[in-house]
Amino acid sequence: MLRKFLTKNIVWLFIFSLILSNGGYFAPLTKAQNENPTYGDSNVPVILPRSTWDNTPALNALMTWMPDKNASPSDYQPVERIIVHDTGCDASNPTCNNTPNPVATIQAIYRYHAVTRGWGDIGYNYIIDQQGRIYEGRYGGNGTRAAHVFVDRTNDNFNFGTIGISLLGNYAKIQPPEAVYQSLARLVAWLAQTNNLDTQGVRSSSIWNLVTSEFSSLYNGPIIVGHKDVEKGNPDPGSLDFSRLRREAAAFAAEYKNYIYQVDGLPKIYKIFSGTRQIYDDLPSYANAGGVYQKSIAISQSQLDLFSESRFLKYPDGSLLQITGEPTIYLIQDGKKRNLNVTAKQFAQLGFDFARVRVVEESDLNIYQEADAVKYGPDKQLLSDGRRVFLIQGGKKRWVPSGALFVALGYGWSKVKLAPADLKNYLDGAVLSYPDGTLLQAADQEAVYLVEGGKPKRFISAEIFLNLKYGWSKIKKIPAEELAYYPAGDYVKYKEGTLLRPKDENNVYLISGGQPILIDGATFKKKKYKWASVRVIAAQDFHVLYRGAALASPLLAPSASPSPFASPSPSATPSVSPSPSPSSTPVPITGSEPKMRAAIYEVLTPGVTLTASTAYNILDKSGQIIAAKNANENYVYNIPTVASGAFVKIAPQAVDGIVTIVSYEEHPAWKPSLNYNQFRGAVEIIYSAKANKIWAVNELNLEDYLKGIAEISQTDPVEHQKTMIVAARTYAYYYILKGGKRGADEVYILNNTSSDQLYKGYVRETAAPTVVDAVKSTRGEMALYNGSPIITAYSSGAPELNTVGTKSACSIWGLQFCQAGFEYLAGGVRDPIGAPYTQSICGGGNHCVGLSAAGSRRFAITGAKNYQEVLKYYYLGAEIRRVY
Repeated sequence: MLRKFLTKNIVWLFIFSLILSNGGYFAPLTKAQNENPTYGDSNVPVILPRSTWDNTPALNALMTWMPDKNASPSDYQPVERIIVHDTGCDASNPTCNNTPNPVATIQAIYRYHAVTRGWGDIGYNYIIDQQGRIYEGRYGGNGTRAAHVFVDRTNDNFNFGTIGISLLGNYAKIQPPEAVYQSLARLVAWLAQTNNLDTQGVRSSSIWNLVTSEFSSLYNGPIIVGHKDVEKGNPDPGSLDFSRLRREAAAFAAEYKNYIYQVDGLPKIYKIFSGTRQIYDDLPSYANAGGVYQKSIAISQSQLDLFSESRFLKYPDGSLLQITGEPTIYLIQDGKKRNLNVTAKQFAQLGFDFARVRVVEESDLNIYQEADAVKYGPDKQLLSDGRRVFLIQGGKKRWVPSGALFVALGYGWSKVKLAPADLKNYLDGAVLSYPDGTLLQAADQEAVYLVEGGKPKRFISAEIFLNLKYGWSKIKKIPAEELAYYPAGDYVKYKEGTLLRPKDENNVYLISGGQPILIDGATFKKKKYKWASVRVIAAQDFHVLYRGAALASPLLAPSASPSPFASPSPSATPSVSPSPSPSSTPVPITGSEPKMRAAIYEVLTPGVTLTASTAYNILDKSGQIIAAKNANENYVYNIPTVASGAFVKIAPQAVDGIVTIVSYEEHPAWKPSLNYNQFRGAVEIIYSAKANKIWAVNELNLEDYLKGIAEISQTDPVEHQKTMIVAARTYAYYYILKGGKRGADEVYILNNTSSDQLYKGYVRETAAPTVVDAVKSTRGEMALYNGSPIITAYSSGAPELNTVGTKSACSIWGLQFCQAGFEYLAGGVRDPIGAPYTQSICGGGNHCVGLSAAGSRRFAITGAKNYQEVLKYYYLGAEIRRVY
């Protein structure tokens, strides 16, 4: 508790310094803003617009985050809970709970959240000052994902589906002023009423988890809570009487129940309910539509514009949704809704959990096209639709992709029945595969696979195949198209307890938990291991299997011997050769600038309009030019009915040509006239079989990609910009060599969001020329260890790095990070004194492994180290080398 108290006050000292040192425009509040906490003779609270404090171009430019309705999950979610905070400050300071200029304080918090914390905007949805005035906070309006509660310990993101309200001041030991209580109760009531929430209710909510990337965590508690209730150990707001707040808010909410709204002097009628607004031309139109009301309240247009006619909700595939008060549960699949027409027992047998069902409004489901209802199939039956045969298991249909497999699994054709008409209603299960232990090889292909867990796992070399005592005569040949049906597994690895030594090292490793653990001499002797038991293997095999290196190509035998996977006779002994790559570079480095493929957005429209600044070619999937267009001539690509056939590529004929996706819009809030829809290189509209989605993908040179990176700002210190660009280049190159962050079977390497690297294309270059300069001045430079690109882990840092230094990756993440090759993340590196920390402790997302952003900024500000020295300082033993 003391640590949190001290840290919060350190933060407030920093914010106070921003108030004093930053040239914001502190506009005095008008008399109306000062004197009218409610509208007219009602208790509806006045919410002062964001422009009250975000009131200069310099402040506008600090906002770099915009809600994305097409993100997954969408940045717009139905509101399920309201969370109250206080901003905290040094209670011994007379101005702490009596802020003389609340606008200046809010502006300072905005700078701290948007710039120092890197959130791109203020974290709270609403702020209440000590006189009870209410201010609009984060941009985006009702239902927008904010940045006010993330629980590091569990990686749970409470910012989806919650409203964050913060009270200016420190109420750990004293009660807020009565004016604050009354404004808070009115605001909570109004937001609850307009979002159909029970202020005195309790509910269970699914919480987005950063690790699982799903709404997989559960929180059960009151709908109106404090920060302290959802994040244990956080004290704010300590003394607030929530029983009183919920009780008084309930009374206000009952009063607001049948209100309608107008803007002074205008005839339009607004009805706000369930998080959306309905607009009628005038009062007679509202009455003719069956509308009833108790009172019409004249409020500001800016307050009405917090709500829209649609909440832009987009639930991820796999979501379970249920309309309020209705028994039916729907499954969202392929962007459509499917009625789960099953019993409670069948629901569980299908693998679903009632705790994961989200209660929504009917309007939320109306935006989805209805697909076939889900039924539970007759277990253990073999059914045929005349073309394919399925086995029903757990109520799902599992396809048998070949007759050979059908026989191998011991099934008889006489047992197959004609499928009923409702076969389409059964959910698809995993494709049936050969029994575990089966060796498979596609006809006319060299690769051999071992079936484990129902998935074919590839042998990366003949050496591993033979070392594991498999026989060539046991390989079963199947058509290549059949092998493609099975979900791919990992590579075949050595068994638990195996002792390995790669040929390029003297180290011995024990395979434990699927990972190599370095064995020192003392342990080797203590465990009574024998050198004869140590298997010496090809360096590339070791690096591919256990260090994430890319498999550059199939490992072939010398030309004098048959290929190791070229169907040898039973008596033949295939020979192998090590990778032609030098043993000191386990991950191949090309020496030339690679191509990057960045996913821009998921295409959900029936057509995409594109053009280019120069003459350009239109190519098909085989790379053939199917048409050519003049500069700035639009081309409309219509998405085919069968989504899997979607592909087109737009490639400018000139190297400096810029492709524009005319039908795509992404406007930064700080300068709405900009549109991040222009890109260097080529743009593809391409179907991803892995994600079952159609993506717009930008393919371009890696250096051009880095020019569009939006992870750092135009005003950051130059050396810090260079540090982060080299780290970003290394990060991208690492995944280029791996074939992509999500696997080589995905159509892009990284996406353009902050979950990978924030990328905004050509327009970003024009907005941040100093970042472009940082890219040019560090061209081709990367952080390497033992000749390979490293995992450039970095985080915000925390004060403990001043004394104990950075954390080791082994202690935080374990597994492969505990083996040789990751010494550069061994930790123990101390930050410079005066580092501008934004986090109080290490933990969760702020892992404190590798580079400390606070330390990097401090080195850049003081000039104590240049960017290369900073990278080598934090990544122990790494070298900074120009790779191309």
